[in-house]
Amino acid sequence: HMDEIQDALARAGIFISIGTSGQVFPAAAFVHMAAQAGARTIEVNVCSTTASDSFQEHRSGPASTEVVKLVAELLA
Repeated sequence: HMDEIQDALARAGIFISIGTSGQVFPAAAFVHMAAQAGARTIEVNVCSTTASDSFQEHRSGPASTEVVKLVAELLA
């Protein structure tokens, strides 16, 4: 399904990675694909990862609270 994924990333306005190490490929490359297409990139995780520098924004804390806050911000 990589063609479908690449197409979706090329059209994405926002790319959000939630609770992952960002080290497993091909998913580890998704942030770069989305960023190249101009998407806003956001990482939500309890701690920094080796992929953190690839994201424009970071939300630190458990997904159960940070995702709720992020969705509220995006919908406001």
